[in-house]
Amino acid sequence: MRLVPLTILLSVLFTGFNANAHHASAGIYDRNNIGKIKGEISTIFWRNPHVRLGVIRIGENDQPQEWEVEFGSVNTIERLGVTRDNLKIGDQVTISGSVGRNGRHVMFTDALTLSTGEELVLQASSAQRYGLTQSALRDARAADAELRADIFRVWLPGERPRTGDGTTVYPLTQVGFAAQSQWDAADDPALRCIPPGVPTAMDNPYPIEFIDHGDSIEMRLEEWDGVRTINMSGADSGEPVQPRMGYSSGSWEGDTLIINTSNIGWRYVDDLGTPQSEDAVIVERFTLNSDGTRLDWHAEITDPINFTEPVVMTGTWVWIPGHEIKPFNCALPGDS
Repeated sequence: MRLVPLTILLSVLFTGFNANAHHASAGIYDRNNIGKIKGEISTIFWRNPHVRLGVIRIGENDQPQEWEVEFGSVNTIERLGVTRDNLKIGDQVTISGSVGRNGRHVMFTDALTLSTGEELVLQASSAQRYGLTQSALRDARAADAELRADIFRVWLPGERPRTGDGTTVYPLTQVGFAAQSQWDAADDPALRCIPPGVPTAMDNPYPIEFIDHGDSIEMRLEEWDGVRTINMSGADSGEPVQPRMGYSSGSWEGDTLIINTSNIGWRYVDDLGTPQSEDAVIVERFTLNSDGTRLDWHAEITDPINFTEPVVMTGTWVWIPGHEIKPFNCALPGDS
């Protein structure tokens, strides 16, 4: 197989999935309406899936306004070097970002500026978040030359499918179109910390890990603390360990792990309400490149109830030594 040049791989990583469009931000914020507020931090909610700040700003007629400012997950911003200690109740901050639809006093931001002038970066590409520089990738290749090249390690997100930004056009049947048209962003399960199933769970900007258990392979997803179990004993049907993840059976074709998943108890393809029926079948192919540092993903979703033809999703992961799967521990404001 041909090696992927470092310059091409880095370009892919830096132009990949934009986490801003993920989950709770999908239908609440107007991406075409960028505003700026200055105010005082009144509350801090430091939990996944998204950190939230309460900010009091002085509006028209010198009346205080309460704003809710949302940004990336704890896992994301801590990987960027921002911790809970960087923000305190009473801090004066300047924040710009996408404001809420219908005049709501909410905002999704990528960065904020403290009164000291220090800017805190709260979102970044996968390459920046995980330090995927040319030297890091080169070192990974050198290290992997001494190892058995396989998929059983932690993989970092590279290029992701863009199903969460509203631009994907699906080949919907009339039934599928009717179901999607009834979707209300307020019904997004993520807003209630309900973990997604496949294929939605695979469209995420966090590390994944494969663990070999012989008769089965465990796939760990950092986002939502997800776990998939792939049966490698030859059984092609059965009861899923986690219904939302379906029942998965796997086989090898050279360096490619093929996973067939059915009996899926999750009713969405993405986080924008695109429907998925109980008849859906997903065939995934995870292909390791020749130097063992890149994993390509190709998924084909067949669902005759909702789609007139199979839907294809693709993505990549890369390997850099020293990374791990962190706990996600989703919580809602008010949870203990």
